[in-house]
Amino acid sequence: MSNNIHKGFFCLLFLYGTLFYIPNSSMAQEQHAEFNGEQLLARFSSAGMTQLSDPQDPYQSNIIGRGRVWGRVKALYQMHPDGDWIEHYDWVDSMRVESPNQIVYTDYKAGMPIQVERIFTKSGKGLDLDIKVQTKMHYPLTLGDLSILLPWSKPSGEDPKQIFEQGFLKHQFLTGNGSYIYFTRANGKGPYLLFSAKPGTRLEYFESEGGQYRVFVHSAVAAAKVKEGSWRLENTSAHLNGVQQEGHSREYGFHMEWVNSYEELRNILVEQGLIDIRVSPGMTLPTGWNGRFALRTKAVIDSIVPEFKEHTQLRSRSTAIPQQHLYEVNFARLGENKLTIYYNHGEQQIMEFFVTEALKTLIEKRTAFITQQQQHRDPSKWYNGLYSIWDMKNKVLRGPDNTDGFDFWWGYVLASDDPALCKAPFVAAKNVYDPVDQEIASLEYYVEHFLWGGLQRTDKETYPYGIHGVPNWHEARDSALRLRSRDYNLDKVKVWRAYDYPHIFMLYYHLFQIAEYYPDKVKYLDAAAYLERAYQTARAYFTYPYEINSWYDTYKWGCYNELVLVPLMADLERYGRTAAAQWLRNEWEKKVKYFVYDDPYPYRSEYSIDRTAFESSYAFAKYGVVTQMKPDQKLWYDRNLHKWYSHPEVSPKDSRKFMDEQLWAGLAVRGWLTPSYYALGSDDSEGGGLSYMARMGGWSILDYGIHFAEKPWDWLQLGYASYLSSYALINSGTPESNYGYWYPGKENDGATGWAFNTKKYGRIWLKDRSVPRGPWNYDGEIDLGNGAIMRMAATLIANDPLFGWIGYGGNLEEHKQQLHIVPQDGLNIRFGIFTGQQRLMVELSRDRFAEAPIITDKNVKQIKLQVDNISGTLHTFDLKLTGTAGSSYQVNVNGKKLTSLKLDEGRESIVPIQLSEKGASIELLKN
Repeated sequence: MSNNIHKGFFCLLFLYGTLFYIPNSSMAQEQHAEFNGEQLLARFSSAGMTQLSDPQDPYQSNIIGRGRVWGRVKALYQMHPDGDWIEHYDWVDSMRVESPNQIVYTDYKAGMPIQVERIFTKSGKGLDLDIKVQTKMHYPLTLGDLSILLPWSKPSGEDPKQIFEQGFLKHQFLTGNGSYIYFTRANGKGPYLLFSAKPGTRLEYFESEGGQYRVFVHSAVAAAKVKEGSWRLENTSAHLNGVQQEGHSREYGFHMEWVNSYEELRNILVEQGLIDIRVSPGMTLPTGWNGRFALRTKAVIDSIVPEFKEHTQLRSRSTAIPQQHLYEVNFARLGENKLTIYYNHGEQQIMEFFVTEALKTLIEKRTAFITQQQQHRDPSKWYNGLYSIWDMKNKVLRGPDNTDGFDFWWGYVLASDDPALCKAPFVAAKNVYDPVDQEIASLEYYVEHFLWGGLQRTDKETYPYGIHGVPNWHEARDSALRLRSRDYNLDKVKVWRAYDYPHIFMLYYHLFQIAEYYPDKVKYLDAAAYLERAYQTARAYFTYPYEINSWYDTYKWGCYNELVLVPLMADLERYGRTAAAQWLRNEWEKKVKYFVYDDPYPYRSEYSIDRTAFESSYAFAKYGVVTQMKPDQKLWYDRNLHKWYSHPEVSPKDSRKFMDEQLWAGLAVRGWLTPSYYALGSDDSEGGGLSYMARMGGWSILDYGIHFAEKPWDWLQLGYASYLSSYALINSGTPESNYGYWYPGKENDGATGWAFNTKKYGRIWLKDRSVPRGPWNYDGEIDLGNGAIMRMAATLIANDPLFGWIGYGGNLEEHKQQLHIVPQDGLNIRFGIFTGQQRLMVELSRDRFAEAPIITDKNVKQIKLQVDNISGTLHTFDLKLTGTAGSSYQVNVNGKKLTSLKLDEGRESIVPIQLSEKGASIELLKN
């Protein structure tokens, strides 16, 4: 080697203990450096930052995608008003170590008019990224786009450790000034990473295509290229003067920091000069409801301006909590409503709400639309009776003969699986509490003509009660037709798709309830026959999929709607079907024990991390907490892993521990610090979701807050926001609003979207189609989430430490020590009150609370409730009470004492009450 080359090898060791820097050869060759700190490990190559980790992280994960660089900048500029938009030269010209705490990357080449610098600086426990853009020649220019690439490490693959310990989920809050993004590990355990804009810097737009995620400081060019769709933030550009003139450069800044909890994340937002926002009861609000929000910040709030001032009431509320600003808002205009927060005399950010009709109206419109507009009725067709997909864009019912391109394997969208099969169970669940003759008749038509002997095999066929899966039962029953979409498993009867079964036994179970409560309204089968169908379908669920294709791990995957098995088992026992109930209980407990004991990450399903799992995983945990299961030896044999599962010690404490673990994993996929109506409480994906999983997993959050959380306030806030969130997808309105915000026209009044696209116009997973910002134009799986309305809907009163006395499910009125609330939650079968010392939850097995004030006091000593008789006939219903363990209540009905009872934590106390045709007044008195 020559002496010159030898001189190129050198080593700089900064003795401060914060930076280690080793260029390999010369400035043109690969260089390396790193920052070390108590909660920071950042490594750099010649191209940029390649690792960002927390040294205290027990999993030693790297937020940056493998082989990727974090924080690369792309700028588009224009030199002449009629000229091209030119992409800046983004090959790193130099990497400079300015100090032990600072590294600078410069994108520039001599003769170019613009230079971009990325400056990484160690800052406290975290890291700053500052971007400086400046002109290098005398020509002024317009900066049309300025974006930052953040390629994070996503959950992927089949290895649970890789998925849940190394993978992160992104949550974005793009709101102008005050924007931030945070990343949660897929198992829900910290640390989490916060990426926040510094004061004076804004984020206003994003792109996410082909695995590339970019956030934009300026987005005038990028947004203008997208001709379709709408966007709620201003897409800005910036003017730069020529070199050596004032205004020839601009600087933007971001802060990155690892945090160990959501509360710490909120605190750092405030420390960084941003705004920590909390909202209750949610950001999707019916007209007339009072919403409250709190802004915690060191900034000076100048004003908050509604988008539609004449239709919005906004009031400030007093508080003694430092740095908190409380407000109450009431919206009258249907659809999207912005509040713009102006602060620090020049900065601004928005809050996005969505306003709907009354929840009861939305539910009634939706079930009426399904039964009146989405059912095919043609006896000459194999799909006679099918509930199929409504296309809001074209105002037409799709189906097997009008596919809109959903052909062959994609035909499942129209006639089977979750998109089509979820509608009947939702309609049935609603009719348990609000029976409509036409809707019940439609359900029985579906069962008689489409389901029994078509989708579902009869009790006279092989594999009795089996459910035919994708793409539809017509193809699944015909070996020749099956060749159109698949060339394997052709020797097997196609009834192995486990996910389809719970939809059907949920349908049968609710039809059983309808037949029992309103026997004059059913014509096809009676209550006992529907109960038998529910049981046999559930039995097939645990039998056929695993028997035919063992990779369908029925005991290992959470399947939506399977939690219906718990009340089904109870009703089988009530009907004397002890052996049937015990058989189901044995199978159910195999699954409960697997989730609690046998798998550290049982949150996978068809995908590496599946948001569908968190409804079931919580249901398993809750069952294990309130039910004393027995120890076992060789409970079941795993055909795939060739092993037995045994549980020699079983305790409710183990289920309680698992409950917490699955809740934190569930929070990782849920919008919590993302206060926009499409993200808060939703199954958060690309900044929003609002799919069916918003409510199904959201039920676990709300139920935990109601029954188990020591401090329920956060769980109630987030859980109720989850409940309200997906109502924003329902296309419903008044004649004045042309019957819908998203897809106007009376033909669409009561239709709904499948999920929510947060991009201005972007691709969705549904056959690689693209849709504008807002709900997809098809309904699909969303009625799975609508079915969860029947589990979540509740009217609640809470003495929240931040908001004070607040109502969920209706407007709360304070009258000295008395509290009044009219239930308007859409269902009116649950009422709860929560103070710092006491909680009580009341639920009706049938009928409804009247839309008259529920009256209670702040010490939960007396509760007065009115119950309406829905059927108009004399009958008995169950009053179910849960609450603070050891609390004792006297139950009075129509002014007379009925009984007294003592509550046990997490377990229901049931009081049968005979209801006259006129209803009843119920009073609960604390002993």
